[in-house]
Amino acid sequence: MAEFTIVLSSPHPAPETFARLVDWDAHTAAIPFTRLHHDGEPRLGQRFVARTAIGPWGFDDPMEVQLLRRPAGNLPGVVEVVKSGQVIRGRVRWTVTPAATGSTVEWHQRINLGRLPAVLDPVVGLVGRLAYGSGLRRLVR
Repeated sequence: MAEFTIVLSSPHPAPETFARLVDWDAHTAAIPFTRLHHDGEPRLGQRFVARTAIGPWGFDDPMEVQLLRRPAGNLPGVVEVVKSGQVIRGRVRWTVTPAATGSTVEWHQRINLGRLPAVLDPVVGLVGRLAYGSGLRRLVR
């Protein structure tokens, strides 16, 4: 299983940055070739699916929110999502911590792609960090 961590600064206060990261519709706008299907506001136990496709070729990435704690005062907000699809499996955990000039996001992901051998985990981690990092920067600006 590949792992990677992304740390970035947001100019926005922690509650606003957190809200941007749990705005599932914003993920659709920020992540190329992916449309996130969900029902309602972000909540514990919520299930949703990200459909990634180019033309007729694509796959579903079903997920479930297993932890959702909004930032309060100086306490960070935390979200944990489990990915349980046939193509992508794993766990994502992100925190949004108040900072002097906005907030800091730390995104940690463990990801397993289909039947790829473990020897490719470093490549999967690098590509994941680059791809997710790009989407995260769009979400928090």
